[in-house]
Amino acid sequence: MERIYVSMRRETRERCSPPIFLIVLSFIGFILLSYFIRGIHTQAREDLMERLGKEKEIAQINSELNVAHSATTRARFLEMQAKRLGLKKAKEEEVLVLR
Repeated sequence: MERIYVSMRRETRERCSPPIFLIVLSFIGFILLSYFIRGIHTQAREDLMERLGKEKEIAQINSELNVAHSATTRARFLEMQAKRLGLKKAKEEEVLVLR
């Protein structure tokens, strides 16, 4: 009867190599994915800041236009009411200036 000798070192070494390779490969993939996501986040943040700036500018212009519109509308309203009531523009001798 012949004895068969099986080396345990060889099997252990082969079993350890693939997991280490997979761990290193996974770590490199994780780093690349992190940089990719960070770049997307930075770009999205810049776009958001730009949009917020434009929104603030538009809100300010809208406010100025509302003030101008209300002043114009108020003047026209007063003119229409004066015409409806039959009022005329005062002559210079009818105006009294107090100081």
